[in-house]
Amino acid sequence: MNKVYSLFALALLSVSAVAQSLPQDPTIRKGKLKNGMTYYIRHNAKEAGLADFYIAQRVGSIQEEPRQRGLAHFLEHMAFNGTKNFPGKGKKLGIVPWCETIGVKFGANLNAYTSIDQTVYHIGSAPLKREGIIDSCLLVLHDWSHYLLLEDAEIDKERGVIHEEWRTRRAGMAVQRLMEQAMPKIYKGTKYEDCMPIGSMDIVDNFPYQDLRDYYQKWYRPDLQAIIVVGDIDVNKMEKKIKKIFSPIPMPKKAAERIYYPVNDNEKMIVDIEKDKEQPIALCHIYQKREATPDSEKNSEKYLRDDYIDGLISSMLNDRLVELRQLPVPPFQSATGRASTFFLSRTKDAFSLSISCKQDNILGGIISAVGVAERARQHGFTQSELERAKKLRLNAAERRAKMQGDYRNSHYVNVCVDNFLEGEPMLSADFKLANTQKLDREVTLAEVNAAVKELITDKNQVVVMYAPDKEGFEIPSEQQIEQVILAAQQQAYAPYAEQQLASSLMSSMPKAGTIVSEKPYRHGFTELTLSNGMKVYTKKTDYEADAVSMRMYGEGGTSLYGDADIPNFSMITSGATEGGVGQFDAVTLRKMLAGKSVRVSPSVGSKGQSINGSASLKDMETMFQLSYLYFTQPRRDEAAFASLINRQRAFLANRNASPKVDYNDSIRAVLYGHHPRVAPVVQQTLDKISYDRILDIYKERFSDAANFKTVIIGNFDEQQLRQYLCQYLASLPATGKHEHTNQANVPQIVDGQQVVKFTKKMATPLANVSIYLTADVDFSPKSDLELDFLKRCLSIAYTDSVREEKGGTYGVSIDFELDKDDHPNATLKIAYNADPSRYGELNPIIYQQLQHIADRGPAATSLKKVKEYLTKQYAQMAITNDYWSYIIWHELDDDADFDRDYCKLVNAVTAADVQRMAQKILAAKRCIEVTMLSE
Repeated sequence: MNKVYSLFALALLSVSAVAQSLPQDPTIRKGKLKNGMTYYIRHNAKEAGLADFYIAQRVGSIQEEPRQRGLAHFLEHMAFNGTKNFPGKGKKLGIVPWCETIGVKFGANLNAYTSIDQTVYHIGSAPLKREGIIDSCLLVLHDWSHYLLLEDAEIDKERGVIHEEWRTRRAGMAVQRLMEQAMPKIYKGTKYEDCMPIGSMDIVDNFPYQDLRDYYQKWYRPDLQAIIVVGDIDVNKMEKKIKKIFSPIPMPKKAAERIYYPVNDNEKMIVDIEKDKEQPIALCHIYQKREATPDSEKNSEKYLRDDYIDGLISSMLNDRLVELRQLPVPPFQSATGRASTFFLSRTKDAFSLSISCKQDNILGGIISAVGVAERARQHGFTQSELERAKKLRLNAAERRAKMQGDYRNSHYVNVCVDNFLEGEPMLSADFKLANTQKLDREVTLAEVNAAVKELITDKNQVVVMYAPDKEGFEIPSEQQIEQVILAAQQQAYAPYAEQQLASSLMSSMPKAGTIVSEKPYRHGFTELTLSNGMKVYTKKTDYEADAVSMRMYGEGGTSLYGDADIPNFSMITSGATEGGVGQFDAVTLRKMLAGKSVRVSPSVGSKGQSINGSASLKDMETMFQLSYLYFTQPRRDEAAFASLINRQRAFLANRNASPKVDYNDSIRAVLYGHHPRVAPVVQQTLDKISYDRILDIYKERFSDAANFKTVIIGNFDEQQLRQYLCQYLASLPATGKHEHTNQANVPQIVDGQQVVKFTKKMATPLANVSIYLTADVDFSPKSDLELDFLKRCLSIAYTDSVREEKGGTYGVSIDFELDKDDHPNATLKIAYNADPSRYGELNPIIYQQLQHIADRGPAATSLKKVKEYLTKQYAQMAITNDYWSYIIWHELDDDADFDRDYCKLVNAVTAADVQRMAQKILAAKRCIEVTMLSE
C-alpha cells in the first residue's frame, strides 16, 4: 500500500508541477515587435561603460536544401563583408573596420557562429562613449537581420576563406571527419543525415550566387530573430531605440514554416564503427534515446525538477565510473555518463555513455561501463551518494546567488539566447536558489531511483565508435559490440556498497606558527612574513563576492636535478597526486570534497614548484588544509600509480596517429636543439620511471616553505585569513636553503636562422607553418607593450592580406613572450595553416608584412585601433583577481610594475616605437621556421 500511495503522490506532484509556470527574471525586459521580432534588454553595471549587442536566429544548417549545403555558414561570413549601412566602400567603413575604430576587435569581440539549428552574431564589449556608438551597434544588428549586400565579388573572395576553415577544422581532427561519416547511418531517413554547418566544399566553391540569396531571403526574418542588449545602458531608452530601428523590418507575407525535424526511434540497436588512420584511440558512445521536452513545456517546475534529478544521477554515476578508472588495471582510459541531447539533434534526448577504450581491452571497457549503468538501474543509488550529489547542486546554487552581482554581460546574454533559441527558463539567481533548496528538501532516494529506471534503459539504442585504422589495432565487429552491450544489460549485479567517510581532512592540527611582520606593499597588497620565513602577499578585493585565489611558488623545479631524472619529470605532478593526499586516496578525497567549492593543485615545472588554489569564502579553510597536506603529506599508493602508468601506456600506444603530434614534436626538437628535457614522453619513457624517485623529488621540492612566496587575492575576512596563515602556512616546514632555478638546465631556443620543412601523409592536405623569431630586448613594461602592439598590428595586416585579399587561410595566429630569465628574452611566434599548394604564394607575405612594419612602421589606422582596444580591455581586466595576480607576480619575480600608468603608456606608443621593435626582432637574425606539408 505504501508503494502504491507514493507513486500516486508522485503522479499528483508531476501534474501540479507541469501546471505551475515559472517567474521570469524581473531584471530582464523581454518584448516582441509587431513584425514578430523578439527583444531582450538588461542593465548590468559590472562592466562600466560597456555593452554587448547580439542578434540570435532560430535558423541554421538544418534549413538548407541539398544545393545549399554549407551556405548557412557561408552567409554568416558574408555578414561581415558589406551591408546596407556598412558597405565598406568609399568613405563608408565596413562593419569590421568600423568596430575596430571603437576598440571592438574582430574575433575577440566581433564574431558569430552557425550551428545546425541556430545562428548568432554579436558585438561584444562595445564602449558606450557616445550615443552614436549605441545607434551604430544597433544599426549593425539591423543590417545583419535583413540588409546584407551579398555582392558577387565579395562572395567569390570568401569562398577561399571558407575552404581554409574547412581544411583547418578537418586536418588533424579525425573525430570531425568520423562524425560526418557516422551521421548518415545513425540518422538514416531524417534531415540530420547530412547537416553539418561546414557543408560541402564542392558547393562552397561553385554555388550560384542566387542560392545564397535565396537562403537569406527565406530564413532571415523577424519572427525567427531576437535582439539582445545587455550592459551599462538605460533600459527604457534602449527599448525605444529597438522599436524605432527594428520595427520597419518587413515580415514576409508567405513565410516558410520553420520545422524542427524529428529523429526516428529504433527497435534494434544501431551500431556504427568509423575508422580513421589519424584517430589515436577507440572512443565508444552509447546512446539510449528518449523524447526531448518540448520548448513549450520547459517553463515549468516539472522541467526544473526533472533536470535536477537528471543532474543528480549523472553526478552519482560518474563518481562510480571514476572509481573503476582508479583500479590498478583499469578497464578503460575514462568513462562518463549523463543525460543529454542525442548526438547533434535537439529534438531527441538520450542517456549517453562515453568510453575512452584501451587498445587491449575495448570490449572489456564497454562491458564495465555498461555494468556501472546497469547496477544503478537495477539497484539505484545509496542515501550517502544522494546526499553528496545534492550538496554539489545546492552549493552551486548558493554561489550563483552570492555572485550574481559579479556576472559579466555575457552571462545575461547567454540566458537570453538560451531562452529564445531553446526555450530555457529565464530565472533569477534568487529563484534558482530557492528552487534548489526546495528540491533539496523534497526529492527522495525513491524518486531518484525510480527516475534512473526511466533514464537508463536497454531500448532505442545507438552505438557509435570512432576507432584507429591501424594494422595490429584490432577493432571488434559491430555484431560483437551489440552482443556484449546486450549481455551486460541482461546480467544481474550486486548492489553498490561504499565505506563511511571521515568527517574531516585532518585528524590533528599542526602547531601554529606566527606572523612576524606586516607592512603595506605595492598595488594595495600587504606583505606578511611568517615565522617559517615564507612571504605572503594579500589583497582584499570585491571583484568576485564569493571567491579567493591563492598561489604558492618557489624557485627550483626540475632544473635542480640532473639528466638521469628526465624520465621522471613528466610524471612528478600526476604521480605524486594520483594517490590522493594525507590519509585519503583520490576517490575518497573526491567524495569528501563534494559540495565544496575548492580546488587545490600542486605542480613541479622546469623552473619551480607551486600550489595553486581557489575557493568560496566558506571553503577557504579547506583550501588551506589541502595546501598544507599537499606540501607535507603526499600519499603513496602503489595501486593508484600502477593505474596511472597503465592508462598512460594505453594512451601512448597509438600516440603518433595524428600528424599534429609529429609536427609539435618536431617544433620542440628544432627550437631547442633536440634538448633531452623537451623530448616527448613515449612508451620507452615509462619503463624508466621510478615511483620512489618521483616521490623523493616531490618531497624535496616542497620541503622549504621559506623558499616560497604566496599570493592571496579575494573577498576574504582579514582576521580569519590571518588565523589560517598561522595555522596552515606558518606551520609548514622550512630548511632555509633558499634554492634558485638552475638556468643551465632550462632549455633555451637555439641561435641562428633555419627553415625546416618536411612532408607527412595526411587525410586532409594541409600546410602547417610556425615561425619563431627571438631577440634580446630591454626587459620592461614598455617593451612588453611594444611587442603587444607589434603582435596586434601584424594580426590586422595578416587578416587584410592573407585572409581577406588572398582567401588563403582561416586566420594567422600571432603571439609573443617576454621572460626576464630567458636568453633571448623575447619571442614572437607566427603560425598559420593553408592549402599546401599555396604555401609558396602565402609564406613570403608573412615575412613581408613584418618587414614592412620594420621598414615603414604600422599603419596609422592599425595603431589607433590597437590603442582603442587595449584601453578598453584594461578597464575590463583591472576588475578581476587574475589581473592583479599577474601584476603582483611581475613585481615579485621581475621587480617590474606592469600596471603603473598603463593607459598613458598605451596612448604614448608611436608608430616609431612599434617599428623599432620590429627592427630589433629582425636585426637579431634569429628566425626558425618549421613547416609540415602533406605528401
